[in-house]
Parts: sequence; structure tokens; C-alpha cells
Amino acid sequence: MFAGGNRQKFEIAGSNGYLGQNSPYLTVGLGDSKDADIVRMTWPTGVLQDEINVAGDKEQKFLEIDRRGSSCPTLFVWNGERYEFVADMLGAGVVGHWVGPNQRDIPRPVEYIKIDRNAIREKDGKLSFRFMEPLEEAVYLDQTRLLAVDHPDDVDVYPNEYFASNPPYPEFKVVVSKSEDARPPAGAWDEHDHDVLPDLLSHHYFGNFALTQFQGFAQPHSLVLDLGEAYQGGPLWLLLHGEVEYFSANSMYAASQAGVQAIAPYVEALGANGKWVRVIEDMGFPAGGPRTMTADLSGKLPPGTQKIRITTNLQIYWDNILVSRTPQNSEGTDKAESLRLTPFPLVRADLAFHGFPLKIEGTPPGNVEYIYEKTSATGPYTRPAGTYTRYGDVLPLLTALDDKLVVFGSGDEVSLDFDPAHLPDLPKGWVRDYFFAANGYEKDMDFYAAEGNFVAPLPFLRMGDYPYPVSKSFPLDDSHVNYLLEYNTRQMSGNEQRGYSFDYGPK
Repeated sequence: MFAGGNRQKFEIAGSNGYLGQNSPYLTVGLGDSKDADIVRMTWPTGVLQDEINVAGDKEQKFLEIDRRGSSCPTLFVWNGERYEFVADMLGAGVVGHWVGPNQRDIPRPVEYIKIDRNAIREKDGKLSFRFMEPLEEAVYLDQTRLLAVDHPDDVDVYPNEYFASNPPYPEFKVVVSKSEDARPPAGAWDEHDHDVLPDLLSHHYFGNFALTQFQGFAQPHSLVLDLGEAYQGGPLWLLLHGEVEYFSANSMYAASQAGVQAIAPYVEALGANGKWVRVIEDMGFPAGGPRTMTADLSGKLPPGTQKIRITTNLQIYWDNILVSRTPQNSEGTDKAESLRLTPFPLVRADLAFHGFPLKIEGTPPGNVEYIYEKTSATGPYTRPAGTYTRYGDVLPLLTALDDKLVVFGSGDEVSLDFDPAHLPDLPKGWVRDYFFAANGYEKDMDFYAAEGNFVAPLPFLRMGDYPYPVSKSFPLDDSHVNYLLEYNTRQMSGNEQRGYSFDYGPK
């Protein structure tokens, strides 16, 4: 309880015997204050909840909120009027995530996200982004980049991106799709044999599958697609727009105890004999909120295949799928005539506290929106304890992939400006899209995440598993020691009194 500069702490004990429970009521004095500035509750489930400006002299009842504690840091871009939410990022870069008995995930510490040309405008001559942590986790950002992707206006471009359960992870390349080569499937049916093609054509999310009690898990469900014409070899890509309700380490552990294992989306082809044959073990899934993922089926389907089936038990929702047969640059297309990549110089990077943007939980689950300008100085989140990067200029840390990480947490953001002054002119009939790339990691404050309550140990490129064995350590040469001493000087216990005075310094 925070009221009038005073802080009080209470604990309500659990059961005091068989079928017994201690009283859930507290009587708290407020002194001269008429209300409590903040009532903070830590529930037995680990959920941390803040109630603000709570009136005194009356009984107040509080119900534990069901809220998303961890997911991924988020990216915003200046659209000419405001900072617009683009997507969450680095979901596959999570470290220490429990995935099975004595098994943790292997992080993929890089992600590219497409910024549509209609969603970005210059601000004071720069292209401006905000990379923010609105939830309850630690972020370790190593490098940020922005690429101009110039291409003919009859071609669409996508980064080769999907969340793969295990290595090999997708290598970066630009997937191109000509308008005349990309078509919706000729038919689409779910596991109930419902026709869902109208949903795909109207960009309407669907997923009439049964959920389980484990977050991110559903009963096994499938999607059958008619490719439109029988596959006879050559390029074949699926461009799938959708989103996922992430599973947590906690929910994976609980599911495992119940004998439920995650089934990565796999692809089967319908043979001439009427039987399904598995052709891809792990197609991947969208790495978070709404985005387009790629799936390369080239050379993986038996000749004559016209129908494929995608099956999983993860909570994945689609609202658009295109089947593209465009040859890629490595397949005979003249790259010089079809594509041009130009990096932007990063000219400004500042770390500061922004607060907690308004979060809007959409439909289906996992479809989350943030309103950057509508912020609260406090939120229902704590922070992992440890040493974070001090506020201020962090530009030298984000220009190279070198294990010199910008470490930040709940409510913090990095302001990023890229200079477009020296970009080449567009050829006639060409347009320019953008790929934003983030290299780094994130760690959830999850009961079953390794070292989830602490910033340390810092991840690094050559660590392999996390937590890494005692035979490995974060680089401690002179350059990295100097980096740690100069930049990582902001010690946080996770429950600071400061932060409730609403004095966070400059934004």
C-alpha cells in the first residue's frame, strides 16, 4: 500500500488447516490521506496487480486480473501523426524458456518485420521508431537495423520469417511474389469440414477449434488447402497472415504434466491413392501478433499434389493465405532488375522510461493493440532484479552485433532514428518498402523460465544453451568490461519506491 509517501506491506496467509482459510480482509490506515495512491497485490499465481487512486473509508474488493504478463517487446513507427503499433518482436529470441523435462529452448536472436510503405513517414527528416517493453520481462537488445527494400510496383516483398520450434532457423532473404503469381487457395476447410475460404477472402480470423486449459494449446486441428492446380515442380510458397496466442513456460510445464505435448504445424500432401503423406515436419507459425509468415513448399510436394493439410495443437489463427509460384532470386530471376536493398544509418538511440501504453485485447486471443500516447506511469508489473543499462544515449551499443547489449525492462523504451538522406532514387515504376531488424533476446518473468526473476546472467551470441554452463561466460575482455562499467549501472530491485512518485525523468 502506497499512500501519502508511506509504504506498508501485508501478507494474507493461505489455509490454516483442513478445509480452512484465513480471512482475506485487511484494515489499513492511511494517516492524513483520503485515498491510497497505489494498492499493489502479488497473487499466489505470481500475477502482480496495481490498483490506482483507491478511495479510503470504505470496503474495497479486488478480483485477481487475468492478464498477459510476458510476451515480447513491441515496435512502434511514426506514421505522420503518431507512433503506430507495428508488431511484437524477438519472440523466438526468448531465453531460458521451459519446453520439456530438462530441456530449454534454443533462442533465435534476430527477427525482421516488414514496415509497409503506407505506414511510415519522416519526422524532422528522419524515420523514427520506438522499441518498447510494455510487459513483465527483461530485454537484451544488441543491434537494430532498417533496410529500404526497393522493387517493381507489381511485386510484393516479405522477409523470410516464421517461428521454428528448433534449428535450423530461417535464414534472412527477401521473398518476392508477383501479383499475377499469388492467388488465394481454390478451397479451404477446417477440421470440421467447414468451408473457411470466405474468411480468408474477407481477411476474417477463424479458428473454430476447442481450447484446452493450457494457455496457447488447443485440441489438434487442421486446415486443408486446395492449391488451385496440381503441383508439377518449381517454386511454391505459402504467404500466411495470422497470429498466435503464445504459450508460456508455465503453461508448457502444466501441459507436459497432463501428457500434452506441443505439436508444431506440420504439412501433409494428399496422394493419388487418397492418403495423406507428411512432407514437412515443422512449417513454423507466426512469431506473435498479426504478421505474414512464409512457408517454402518448393520441391517438397509429390508431383500432382493439389491438396495439402496443415495440422497443429497450437492456438494459431489465420485471416489470409496466398499461394505464390513466383521464382525467387536464386531461381533464375535477375536480382539487379527485381530488388534492391539499402541500409539506413542509425543516427540516434536513446533509452528512457516511457510508461505503460494502453493495451487493447482484441479478437482472437493474442491479437493485442497498444496505444503509444495513452500511457500510465505505473502498471501491474514488476521487473527482474539486477543491473540495467542507464538511461540516455545508447547509440554506440546498437550499431554492431557485438554482445554489448542495451538491457531494459518494464515501461522502458529505446527511441530510434534512421537517416534517409542518402537513399538512391527509385527507378520508374518502382516502390519502396522497409524491413526493420532487431537482434537480441528477451526473458520472461515466468515461474518455469530459467533465472526469470533476474537480469543476470546476460545472454551472448556464442552461449548455446541458456542458462549456459559454468564453462562458459559472458565476454569479459577489456572492451566488454568497459561497456559494463560505463553503461550497465542502473540497479533495480524490481520493487522500487521510486516509480510510485511518478517522477521518471525525461521521456
